[in-house]
Amino acid sequence: MKTKILSEPNLYFNKGEVYHDPKIGLLKYGPHGLNKNGEESVTIKVGVIGTHKYITKFKAFLQELKSRIDGELNKDTGLKEPDFPGLGIEKPLRFDVEINPDWIETIDEQDILSLEQYDRKERVVRALKLYETKLKDLSVADPKPNLVFIPLSTQLLELCKEPGLKIDKIKYARRNIVHKESEIIPLFDFHNALKIVAYREGGFTTQIIRPKTLKFEGGQDSATTAWNFSVSTYYKATDQPWKLAELDDETCYAGVSFFQDFSLGKTTMRASMAQVYLRTGESQVIRGDPFKWEGRGRSPELTNEQAKKLILDVIELYKRNKGGRLPKRVVIHKTSPFSEEEISGFNEVLKDVETVDYVHIMEHSGILALPKGQNYPAMRRTLIYDENQKGNKDIILFTTGFVPALNTYMGTGVPIPLLLKTYRLDSTPEIIAQDILALTKLDWNSCDYNTHMPVTISVSKKVGDILAESSAEKVTIGSNYRYYM
Repeated sequence: MKTKILSEPNLYFNKGEVYHDPKIGLLKYGPHGLNKNGEESVTIKVGVIGTHKYITKFKAFLQELKSRIDGELNKDTGLKEPDFPGLGIEKPLRFDVEINPDWIETIDEQDILSLEQYDRKERVVRALKLYETKLKDLSVADPKPNLVFIPLSTQLLELCKEPGLKIDKIKYARRNIVHKESEIIPLFDFHNALKIVAYREGGFTTQIIRPKTLKFEGGQDSATTAWNFSVSTYYKATDQPWKLAELDDETCYAGVSFFQDFSLGKTTMRASMAQVYLRTGESQVIRGDPFKWEGRGRSPELTNEQAKKLILDVIELYKRNKGGRLPKRVVIHKTSPFSEEEISGFNEVLKDVETVDYVHIMEHSGILALPKGQNYPAMRRTLIYDENQKGNKDIILFTTGFVPALNTYMGTGVPIPLLLKTYRLDSTPEIIAQDILALTKLDWNSCDYNTHMPVTISVSKKVGDILAESSAEKVTIGSNYRYYM
C-alpha cells in the first residue's frame, strides 16, 4: 500500500493573491470577484419580502453584521476562530449589503394569521401563494433586484410546520411516503418550491432566513453565522468570493446523480442531472430527461443513449464557455457505481478527449485508519492505495482530519475517509485525489476550510430536491447554482 500526504489546494482572492484558508484569504485580500470586475469595493443592493415585523428584524440583523463579531474559542485546543470583521466597503471584506427601499414587499401579518382556519397542508399551499404574489409585484421593478431576502416569521413556521417538529422547516409531505400513481403533490418542501417560484416570476436568486438566524441562534456561533451569510450573499448577488488556484483550465468536472421526479405523479420516475465545474469555480446544473426506473437495484442507471445525451450536454456547456474548444480532460464523479451501459455511452461521446476518468465516490466507506504512534487523527490530504492493483484502482482519501495549517481537527469522532472506486483511470490516483481535495473548498453556503464531499457530489442532493418539486417540471431554471442554493 502506498501512503502519501498531498498538498493543500490553494485559493485565488482579490488581485490574484493566493491563500489556502477562505476566511484568512478574505480578510487579507478581499473577494476574488472584485479583481474580476475591476472594483475596489462593492455595495450589494438587495430586496426583501416579509411581514413588517420581520423586515425590521432583518434590518437590525444587517446592522449587527456591520460590526466585528468575535470568533469562537475552542476550549480544548485554545485556538480561536477568525473574528468576523464586519461588513462595509472600508473594511477588510470590502463589500456591504444594503436594502433598496424600492425593493421591499410587505406581507400583511393578518394574512399570515388568517391561515389558521385551514388544515396544515392547505396553509403551506396558501403561504406559498402569498410570497408568489409579492414576487410578481417585485418582478415589475426596473431594475429588478438580483437577490431577494425572505425572512420567515415565527407565526408562519408555527402554523405550517409539522406539529412537534423542532427544526424550522416547512414541509407539505415527505418524499419517502408512497403516493398513489395518479397523485401529483403540489409541493414537498416550502423552501424548494419558493426557489422555483422566485425564478419563474422574476429570475430572482433568493435567500430564505429563519427566525433563529436573525437572533444568531441557528446552531452556530455568531461569527460563523456572519461569515456564512456574507459569503453566500456575495456569491448569489455578485460573483465568486474565491476560486481554485490549481485546477486545470482544460479539464471539465461533472458530478452525475439522480433524483425522483414526481412531476408526472409516478413514483417510478427518475431523472438525471450533472453538476458541472470548470476552473473558474463556477457551478452549473444540467438537467437530464426523466425516465421510468423499475430496476431491482437501489440506484438508478442510465441507458447507453441517456448517458450519451447527458454527457453531450456537459461537453456542449464546456465548449460554450471555452470558445468552442473540446476539453483535454473530463472527470465524472458519481455516488453510485458506473454501469456498463453508462460507461459505453460516456466513452462514445468522449472518444476524442485525451484523458477521461470515471470515479464512484463512496462517502460511507466503513474504513478506519489511524496514524501509528500519534495522538491526533489521520491528516486531511492522506492518500492510500495499492500500487500493485492492476488497471482501475480503489483509492482511500481523507478529506477531513487533522489540518496542520490550523493545528486542529475540525470535527467530532474519528474522521472517515472517502473510498474512490475508479471505473476508468487515465490519470493517476494522486491527480484524482488532488482534484477532489480542491473541490471540497467550493461550497458557497459555507466559509469553512473545507467540506467532507467534493461539490460535484455534495450540492447534488440540494439541487435534486428542488428539481423534484412538481412545479419545476414546467420551469426551465437557469443553469447557475446560485438559483438553487
